[in-house]
Amino acid sequence: MLKSIKNKIRETGILIPLVILVALIGCGKATDHVELGKTLLEEGKTAEAAVEFKKAIERDPGSAEAHFGLGNAYVEKQELEDAAKHYREAIKLDAKFVEAYKRLSETFIEMGAPDSYFEKRYNAMEEDPDNPIARIDLGVLYHKWDQTRNAITEYEEALTLDPDNPYIYYNLAVAYQDMNLFDDKAIPLLMKTIELQPDYDNAHYNLAVSYLKTDRLDNAMVEYKKTLEINPNYAPVYVDYGMIQLREKNFDEAMKHYDKALEIDPKSIEAYYQKGIVYAFRENWDEALKMNRKALEIDPKHINSQFNIAVVYHKKDDLQRAIAEYDLTLEIDRNYQDAYYNRGQIYAKLGNRPQAYGDYIAYSKILKAKTGKEGAAMALRGIEDKEQVQRYLIPSFKDWLLETQ
Repeated sequence: MLKSIKNKIRETGILIPLVILVALIGCGKATDHVELGKTLLEEGKTAEAAVEFKKAIERDPGSAEAHFGLGNAYVEKQELEDAAKHYREAIKLDAKFVEAYKRLSETFIEMGAPDSYFEKRYNAMEEDPDNPIARIDLGVLYHKWDQTRNAITEYEEALTLDPDNPYIYYNLAVAYQDMNLFDDKAIPLLMKTIELQPDYDNAHYNLAVSYLKTDRLDNAMVEYKKTLEINPNYAPVYVDYGMIQLREKNFDEAMKHYDKALEIDPKSIEAYYQKGIVYAFRENWDEALKMNRKALEIDPKHINSQFNIAVVYHKKDDLQRAIAEYDLTLEIDRNYQDAYYNRGQIYAKLGNRPQAYGDYIAYSKILKAKTGKEGAAMALRGIEDKEQVQRYLIPSFKDWLLETQ
């Protein structure tokens, strides 16, 4: 009903006041209220959309779409507990509702995971260990806290309880991506996800990223294309296109892709961050700082942007400001080894040998703990090859490909 009304409006070019449109379908079926709710939500009329989704639920309490729509409305209103409740209800009504699983996960992440909330999820799993949703909920929280192995345990338990659920395969694949286990784990799991849910854009995108990280560019491009066929407004694809061009130093092409990503999603942190790298390569320091600061406005803990701000000041030879920015980097992550190394360079240049030595030792210990390899600052002791030493003494921008999924 609603679609025919909307089509008629488009054909005639007549603007019908919203109140009249609401009146036209006010007594309609639940599906009509769902469709109107979606339209209102797209127009930013959140309160009105919530009313329509509630009407749909009154007429059909078993409508997964209505609960999903109401969850979306609550997210827009930042009423996240209510949003999670309705996403869970949508999943309960339709176990294959992949988008509801996705939104539920995103809502949990946005809510954060205070101890009391974790206890609630853990207790829910303890009370009903055979409930796959409870296992997924707990896994998502572990994942949020970077407890990847615990997350994998919960996802695998959920999979034994619901072996045909594409969302569980997807979450498990992303967890293995976080551990850089691509060929044996992430890629097969993503392919299984796509087998069960061929139009799952996130699965195609993450499969593309996995291929890219294993140097299979042709395979990656196929999956990026499929992602855009399913969802033409999938901004991260354009960010990745830009990154691919950035690696080849095709800066103008890279910028076009970043601008496209920002046109779709003005809050794309990675687009701003990577534009900052392009400007830095071009030694346009002011724009490089501006882009990284925009990324930090969206996510104050986006550590690579903070690090690159420090590097810009370092390259400008504003050494005291660079030290302050490296300090801020280490406030975000005390184990960010490159900040210690670069700060050590500055202290060495300023003649502060004890501070420099302390930073080099911290860098070396963290690097060895993470990789098992000796840090450059230690490994280069006594080496006479000045060019080899110089390569380590030039601060470099973080390679996005090595830092994100």
